[in-house]
Amino acid sequence: MQTQLTSEEKNWGMAAHLSALVAVAGLPFGHLVGPLIVYLVKGGESAFVGQHAKASLNYQITISLAAIVAIVIGVVAFFLFVAYAAGLPEHSHAGESAAIGMAGLWVTILAIVVICLLVSVVFIIIGTVAAGEGRPFEYPFAIRFIK
Repeated sequence: MQTQLTSEEKNWGMAAHLSALVAVAGLPFGHLVGPLIVYLVKGGESAFVGQHAKASLNYQITISLAAIVAIVIGVVAFFLFVAYAAGLPEHSHAGESAAIGMAGLWVTILAIVVICLLVSVVFIIIGTVAAGEGRPFEYPFAIRFIK
């Protein structure tokens, strides 16, 4: 039987999710530091807070790893396009096609990044609302590094 959650537990649960937005303020790795601090400070005192902090931290770690992979793919694709374009004759139509292809790639990457950021913020809001209502929450697509 679950005991009644206090408003403090709900607030800390909400903080576990909202603290991931610290990165928006420009703090490097703030999206990881915020949930980690909540987990270390209050996670042991309340199973509810610990569950929300772990869920948030696992999601932020997953997103960070996905971003690293995306950056590597983007950099490799950029250099492949540059190498391809450098090997083409100066006034060839293939060079123009390569430039258009590279521009298209970067626009696509930018669109994907913006969509991922918006979806991530939506998940953070959903997690925050769940914590405020005293419900458990697990992020979709999160690898459970911390169990």
